[in-house]
Amino acid sequence: MTLETWIEGVKQGRSEHHIKRMVVCGLPRWFNRLTRSEQREALNRRPALTGTRWDALLSAMAEHLAELHDHPIPAWVNEPERFLETTWVLSDVEQIRLESLWYSPPAFIRHGAIPDPADLDRRGGEKHDWIL
Repeated sequence: MTLETWIEGVKQGRSEHHIKRMVVCGLPRWFNRLTRSEQREALNRRPALTGTRWDALLSAMAEHLAELHDHPIPAWVNEPERFLETTWVLSDVEQIRLESLWYSPPAFIRHGAIPDPADLDRRGGEKHDWIL
């Protein structure tokens, strides 16, 4: 598998909910099961752009995982097409939107694609919960 695999749903026309769950929940779990060298290899493989906001979310997740697992941040996450001009908070629920902005790791803020903080926790491969 590659990082590009996690946004295949964009090309297949899958629902936003499905793609979000794949990138935000599935990708960290998959990444956490890889060996250190497999993690580094996965991060260094540049996924193709989809021309959608999912590019920003995938890049933010890759940057976050690199930082979380003490890997160098891959150069491809800094491509201008991988940033959103307008911040996209994935949740429609006002309280979750606020918590997302308050507790989001820097990579998500930087790319402008911000998931619900409850979606990333120890069960998903994180070393700690966002909200303590």
